[in-house]
Amino acid sequence: MRSRLVPKHRDLPVYRVARLGTIVVLLVTLLGPAALVAGLPEQPITKIVSPESSHVPGGEHWLRGFNAPGMNATVSALAVSPDGFVYAGGEFTTAGEAVAAHIARWDGNAWDHLGTGMGGVAWPRVYDLALGPDGYLYACGWFTTAGEVAANHIARWDGSSWNPLGIGMTGEVRSLAVGRDGSLFAGGLFISAGGVTANYIARWDGSSWHSLGSGMDAPVEALVVGSDGSLYAGGWFSTAGDAAASRIARWNGTQWQSLGSGLNDITQALAIGPDGSLYAGGRFSSAGGLEANHGARWDGTTWHALGNGMNGDVLALAFGPDGSLYAGGYFATAGSMVANNIARWDGSSWSSLNNGLDNLVGALVVATDGSLYAGGRFVTADGVVATHIACWDSASWHSMGNGSGMSTGVGSLVLGPEGSLYAGGSFTTAGDVVANHVAQWDGRRWHPLSTGMSGLDYSGVYSLVVGPDGFLYAGGEFITAGGTAANRIARWDGASWHSLGSGMDGPVSALVFGPNGHLYAGGNFSNAGGVEVNHVARWDGASWHPLGSGMNGGVASMVFDADASLYVGGSFDNAGGTAAGHVARWDGISWHPLGAGTDGSVLALSMGQDGLLYAGGYFTIAGGMVVNRIASWDGTSWYPLGTGVYGFVNALAAGIDGSVYAAGNFLYAGGVLAHLVARWDGGAWHALGTGLGESPYPSYVSDLAIDTAGELWAAGSFGTAGGKPSTYVAVWSPTAMSWFLPVIRRRVDH
Repeated sequence: MRSRLVPKHRDLPVYRVARLGTIVVLLVTLLGPAALVAGLPEQPITKIVSPESSHVPGGEHWLRGFNAPGMNATVSALAVSPDGFVYAGGEFTTAGEAVAAHIARWDGNAWDHLGTGMGGVAWPRVYDLALGPDGYLYACGWFTTAGEVAANHIARWDGSSWNPLGIGMTGEVRSLAVGRDGSLFAGGLFISAGGVTANYIARWDGSSWHSLGSGMDAPVEALVVGSDGSLYAGGWFSTAGDAAASRIARWNGTQWQSLGSGLNDITQALAIGPDGSLYAGGRFSSAGGLEANHGARWDGTTWHALGNGMNGDVLALAFGPDGSLYAGGYFATAGSMVANNIARWDGSSWSSLNNGLDNLVGALVVATDGSLYAGGRFVTADGVVATHIACWDSASWHSMGNGSGMSTGVGSLVLGPEGSLYAGGSFTTAGDVVANHVAQWDGRRWHPLSTGMSGLDYSGVYSLVVGPDGFLYAGGEFITAGGTAANRIARWDGASWHSLGSGMDGPVSALVFGPNGHLYAGGNFSNAGGVEVNHVARWDGASWHPLGSGMNGGVASMVFDADASLYVGGSFDNAGGTAAGHVARWDGISWHPLGAGTDGSVLALSMGQDGLLYAGGYFTIAGGMVVNRIASWDGTSWYPLGTGVYGFVNALAAGIDGSVYAAGNFLYAGGVLAHLVARWDGGAWHALGTGLGESPYPSYVSDLAIDTAGELWAAGSFGTAGGKPSTYVAVWSPTAMSWFLPVIRRRVDH
């Protein structure tokens, strides 16, 4: 039996924001921590499509193919049916090519949804799954709807629809177990089940809920039924019923009993061995007073250690047909072996499963053919790209699905002169390859650029630009590029990475080349190449130079106009000693304000085909006029674009037909329902089909790019495009209704 996956924290890695910025840099370092609250729209981005939405109007122009090779977020529950179907639950909203809200089924070849999945609350997720003797699938977690029905944190799938179990629970349900008589046991954070007082644990008899004595004094995390039919429970508690029971207890049908002196910390996983012994995993370091590092065995009388155990939490346990015990969690060693987050116990020693998985394992299940399935937060298994779910065949790891999506957010996009697309962000995999924070798309698949970027806990690429020399320049938060020291900025010559002097002392969020062939960089740094520059600097090919005295706050976006003036936007209110409300112009000698500027940060800038400067961000006023997050500057005055957008604008791009595309985190543009992205035709706003969305995390677009054929490329944190799975990258083709990815052949007009 597996335990629920205990989230260490909600991973929201550094993503790019605006055309050349990041949400972390802009909303934290530039605006301050309060901006994480103040910067969000007053209403959350909601689910906008059903699993069948790829067949309804609104998705025709969004192209398929950028789905994840697996899930787009954590898998925390697994179950296998007797007929070989694998069921997965978790935080994800897409599974392979299917829109699947937190639960999905694998038939051996492809993923499919189970109705419309779970929802009804913020951050819904499935924590555990169990198959009943009737063949029905039970799911529990944090949700209040399952399919089209109200179902408070627990529901049953009958093969075609979801059904509630009475009125469900008052809080999260984290673990399930099925009794010999078909009863369903549930544990979690609730204190009531079906209206009956049930402290953290309850039993469903098929028609109603029942308490198990007086329950526990703290949450239950793991359940398993023993070979004698008794129920074992593990969790945070210190008492069970009237018995002192430290983190683990046994229910014999009438009362709770302790298991010796129990465990000294949380129990997170339980399993029954072939000999009837109980195995426990968790955060504990002793069992029954004996040293037992995160794993132990109860023989009915005494606790026993499993060798030297693990050096970190055990979150899932499962037995193979040969009697071997598999343990998954968040650890680096098992016994004396290096075992990255997963290991096998043969009864006397631990062994690794090749090189293991690159992040936490929260769910394990073994199929009747002996295949081991693992789910969690990982994105690679022994070097194989397997986003959040993988299969072990006793010799090697395999992915479960194909796709060209990324593991996490994409922050920057740019097309090179040879026609390939470059992407940068927080991701570590792209399609079926490991690509640390930067990758190249050749029209059919992704390629890494050497070993990418690294060196910091939250390394990422925030900005990309192709220079007149045809080389790629990358800025962000990293200190090595391809193994070469490169502080926050580097150049890719097609074969290797190179530093630009000694780089910067802080994140680089914006890059642009000037007509003079020099590279301009902006961000949240004060020093470039040993020179004081204050958030903006110029690279002449050999050394860094300041632009006057720079800014007094972060720079998020930069663009040149036809007259070689540089426009800069960000969180600053002073440029070169002159008051400048979040946007300013550099004429090569000095800084100039743009009227009264804006009343909030400027996150994106773009020059339109009409010669106007367009600015987007988190502001409502520009030059004294109400503009709502987006405005144009004609060299003298600011003007609104209709009634603006509801939310904030992170990215802008000028279309070849004179349109301006805006994207970010918003629901409406000029009163038109437009999810995350919209088009301004000079007089009105238009939606792009059903837009982008369906991410388990806050959805937003961080960058836009347009090629000469008018195709719009979008990058950010989202899971669908027009109702089709499209993880972190999407393509809108105004004229084509393609089921396939485009072959990149044109240079972007960016």
